[in-house]
Amino acid sequence: MLRIDRERQELVRLASAPLADVDLTERHDLQNFIVRSPEAFFAELGETLFLVGSEVQPSRDVADRIDLLAIDSSGHSVIIELKRGNNKWQMFQAISYAAMIASWQPDDFLQYLAQTRDKDRLIRHLKDGPESLNRRQRIILVAEAFDYAVLTGAEWLAERHGVDIRCCQLSLAHDATGSAEYLVCSNIFPAPEIAEQALKRRVTASRPLRWPDWPSALSKVVNSAVAAFFQTELDAGREHYLRKRELWFRHGGIRRWNVHARTGWAYVWQRARFDGDIEFWRRQLSLPDEVKSVKRDRGLSFLLETSEDFVCFRETVEGSLVELVWSRIELSDTDESDEE
Repeated sequence: MLRIDRERQELVRLASAPLADVDLTERHDLQNFIVRSPEAFFAELGETLFLVGSEVQPSRDVADRIDLLAIDSSGHSVIIELKRGNNKWQMFQAISYAAMIASWQPDDFLQYLAQTRDKDRLIRHLKDGPESLNRRQRIILVAEAFDYAVLTGAEWLAERHGVDIRCCQLSLAHDATGSAEYLVCSNIFPAPEIAEQALKRRVTASRPLRWPDWPSALSKVVNSAVAAFFQTELDAGREHYLRKRELWFRHGGIRRWNVHARTGWAYVWQRARFDGDIEFWRRQLSLPDEVKSVKRDRGLSFLLETSEDFVCFRETVEGSLVELVWSRIELSDTDESDEE
């Protein structure tokens, strides 16, 4: 964080320190700060939440307590776990608490608040009334640092299983010229540029699935080459997303292609660019005119229709593009939905 010195027309970097070095504890300091000023803290996170309570027991079968339990305006319960420093167990705790809270009924929340006289405030906070309470559970992890295992686990839960999970990093800054201290919260996952995508997934995840399983999803596909390709990839354990009837293909560990099953062909969304990619795909595929740049040349879309198209695509993404250099800008699933 930078302090503006108007008199000298300078920017002064504020000093920072780990919370432990300035004797700020999780429960007696950080948690209490939030409980006494929840609106300010939630606004810093970019959220509008109603604080149900702190140290909430999620089940009578355990002695553990949720650091903070909140409700968003859609009625979703929000489990917030705080950690000073970095702790891999934070995610496990939050997931287990979310699972326990999932069994709560709307009346359980209202009864919990009955003694605090906040019941009416909660009802006014909800867009769709008390019956919307706890239809879904969300997780917010707040810590000074996040281990790679936590971040990759959060990505897997969000992308593969539709879990609404956020990782917010805390940092403390203080001004050497005075006694003021500043707490800064930065969103680490999802990254700011895909936050809108995460919000869209949060909305659509509550809708019923169009297809209960992949056999049902592929039963509507009339092109046998499309159905055969998808079945082969699914049998081989390919990453997939049933809700959109799509397969995911990675390059260098990063998802680069989404392949969607349509009734007569497969629609491919290439999430980044490489030199000469339009000409490359047009030379290889049976529908060259369908190879098009999208989103101001930041990505590509094209169609696969014949068995030869699918063989070419599979061999290309798994073999001949090994040494490929990609553009640094990558499209999101939201970009794809807008384009379609």
